[in-house]
Amino acid sequence: MKITLKEFSKWAEKVPIIVHSIDMVGYQATVVINGDEHLLTDKNGKPLRHQSLMHMRKALASMPVATMTLRHESAYDEMINQPQREQPNTLELPLSLDP
Repeated sequence: MKITLKEFSKWAEKVPIIVHSIDMVGYQATVVINGDEHLLTDKNGKPLRHQSLMHMRKALASMPVATMTLRHESAYDEMINQPQREQPNTLELPLSLDP
């Protein structure tokens, strides 16, 4: 599911945000509502993307954010022909809410 930045700005309660680090693209965000991740989009329905983490944090500074986490999933295992892992190789780091 998707939620626009405008819809999210009117959200009544603070919710967690996950900022995804995407190779060669930058960063995009999902909003966690009732345990489900919703892609954060611009007014045209395109994923909200920024080329730097600082710009993404500034865009979310006035939003109802409870916590912010940086998530990165590496595709390097596939690229070097390693067998598929039983556990994901996801790296998650908590981020400060201060820009």
